Amino acid sequence: MKPEDYTLLIVDDNDDNLRMLSLRLVRRGYNVETVNSGKKALEKLERHKYDLILLDIMMPVMDGFEVLTLLRKNYSITDLPVIMATAKDESEDIVKALKLGANDYVTKPIDFPVLMARVQTQLTGKMLSELKDEFLRIASHDLKNPLWSILTASQMIEEIVPTGGIMTEQASKLFAMINRQANLMQQIIADFLDFQAAQDGQLKLNPGAADFNEVARRSVETNTDYAFKKGIKLILELDEQIGIVQADEGRLSQVAQNFVSNAIKFTSRNGGPTVVRTRQAAGNLRLEVIDSGPGLTEEDLTRVFGKYARLSNRPTGGERSSGLGLAICKQMIQLHGGQVGVENNAERGSTFWFSIPVV
Repeated sequence: MKPEDYTLLIVDDNDDNLRMLSLRLVRRGYNVETVNSGKKALEKLERHKYDLILLDIMMPVMDGFEVLTLLRKNYSITDLPVIMATAKDESEDIVKALKLGANDYVTKPIDFPVLMARVQTQLTGKMLSELKDEFLRIASHDLKNPLWSILTASQMIEEIVPTGGIMTEQASKLFAMINRQANLMQQIIADFLDFQAAQDGQLKLNPGAADFNEVARRSVETNTDYAFKKGIKLILELDEQIGIVQADEGRLSQVAQNFVSNAIKFTSRNGGPTVVRTRQAAGNLRLEVIDSGPGLTEEDLTRVFGKYARLSNRPTGGERSSGLGLAICKQMIQLHGGQVGVENNAERGSTFWFSIPVV
């Protein structure tokens, strides 16, 4: 993650120290808030979320030790790292702070490069802890359910079809279910890895000559069987004037297919058509997926591209997803210098779209 993704809180009764540290940390890209007392720090923590606190020990009324003791009742060492600031050679203060739950310390006058190294170390540790927690959540919930279905189906097949026996229609349906659940597990893992790569700045594009209309065409072909099973018609409307562009065709296809499969997922069985359209305007290529679903609420519209967004609508066929697909789509398009968006249609359904500049 980047410095601008983190918000730090500095607590010090010396206004000059607050200004100096705040200015230097802001220049490094961090979001910074400051307070000049322990009481104000605790009040801030009730209303806002912070990624790290730089806490001075020597303060009047409520010193840093008391603040640390109180905040550790609600925040663990990994949830909210705290770096204590103490006078030089005060080893007793350092030991006391670490025993109370401080993650690290710096001595005054503060050596800024040392502080930066310790801030980055603590934020990296926090990120790794959150990554572990997310993986455990996925392993215990998102992967556990489809794995249980696969194991159950395989046991049933063993009972239905003896060794050397002829495949029955029921067993064939169970095999199809195993394939669907395995593909779901694969997609959940791929989404998780892609999202983390994007968070770490490691999600890379492989740009080349890309056929924008082929991206739209492929998204329809890939989802044709899925749409047919739900009684939904896919309509392809291409701007034939669009030619070859410089982009990562594989990543664009990933976004387009996500939009189309979502449109089918949230449209009722035997519902209206889903239209996949390409067009060019104002120096941008735009792909739109216009569905006939229920549309989105105002609250949904504000968070639909967020991480693990849970919308008011539910899949109409019991489908499941990782909750990361649209967040990944947004990051992939932004890497292209483009934009993503969604709006409700005038009569029914919604339109998801992305655009990339013509290069």
